[in-house]
Amino acid sequence: MCDKDLNKEPEDGLKNLLIDDESGELQELLEEKEALEKELVALKEQYDTLYKEAARIKADFYNYKRRAESNLKRQKDMIVAEVISNLLPIIDNFERALDCDVDRESNFYRGIYMIYQDLLNVMAKFGVTPIKALDEPFDPAFHEAIAVEAVANDDRDGKVVKEVLKGYALNGETIRPAKVIVGRLNEEEVGNDE
Repeated sequence: MCDKDLNKEPEDGLKNLLIDDESGELQELLEEKEALEKELVALKEQYDTLYKEAARIKADFYNYKRRAESNLKRQKDMIVAEVISNLLPIIDNFERALDCDVDRESNFYRGIYMIYQDLLNVMAKFGVTPIKALDEPFDPAFHEAIAVEAVANDDRDGKVVKEVLKGYALNGETIRPAKVIVGRLNEEEVGNDE
């Protein structure tokens, strides 16, 4: 066999063999090859379709799982917020009781104070924190203004000068705004100082 025969295209060689093939076996093999190639192309297309569908299903499942976790957390926060909202008046009453003129060294006072602290600790475990109000700039997201009080000092203008009722937040979201009195610069006193 010479080098020229090796460089010939295989198809040309097959065509020459076909002419010599009287039994038709080679023709059958070529037809079978074509059928297998078509089947391979169809299987590749089917594979690509199934792969894309599996990737879409995987993404859908991931999104479903993320949504379900988010919904579960939101429901938990709503339940905690509702329970805490019902406990806030009790905490307010504890604070009023602790503000009374009583002997702060008495066992009764210390017992009430311990119960109050335990209740605050339980709330903190659930992510409930008091909203800082006094001397803070008035923020309607955290404060509810119930009155305005005249102030002579310019740096107290627009700030909370008194906290009437403590506000609380759950994981940074307000569940009860602080009821506050806001300072407003008294223009008459400022004018008299000049």
